Amino acid sequence: MCEVFGDQAFTIDQFRAEFPSPDPAKVVHDLAKLNLITRLESGVYKAASPLDFSRMIVKQSMSKEKLLASATDPFAYSHDDAVRIWTDGYYWTGFTAGYKPVHIEIGRVDARRWERFFASNGADYVFEGDRKTLFGLVFILHLVPRVQYETRDGIPVIPLSEVIDYCRERIDTYGPALEYLRRKFRLRPELVQALVYKTT
Repeated sequence: MCEVFGDQAFTIDQFRAEFPSPDPAKVVHDLAKLNLITRLESGVYKAASPLDFSRMIVKQSMSKEKLLASATDPFAYSHDDAVRIWTDGYYWTGFTAGYKPVHIEIGRVDARRWERFFASNGADYVFEGDRKTLFGLVFILHLVPRVQYETRDGIPVIPLSEVIDYCRERIDTYGPALEYLRRKFRLRPELVQALVYKTT
């Protein structure tokens, strides 16, 4: 529509002339409902700019962030989110302005219930390894035989030992987080022995 009308206002008659349809009023109504056009006044519309539209999609998606508080099946934050939680927000990585994955471990036997939970709440989700184009807030579901977690400030998160292993396996990214955890929890150096920075 931006190609046809640019940033100019248009009427339903102008829309009908460009996009023949048996029911142009319904099409315009549906486009407005999807935020692809904005109603300026009765019968006058304007196409949403691609930039504003993409920002709106990301904003709507990000609003789902607190959804897990209403979940009834067990889960635990994992991967980058577990590092963020265990470091009290000191080390936060793995996201961009337009993409924020939320990694959680869920029980393999609970997978269908989780799918229904996210679908009924209009939240985007994928299972680890799915090949999809992702943007906005997306729940990344990691299937495990049994969810094991500890609670930090009321938040279920994988155990510290698993977070340390995760950081050690990705030392180039998580070296500073690993050192923070070592100091914070007064861990023996051998528990974080992979803490070696590359100097190239």
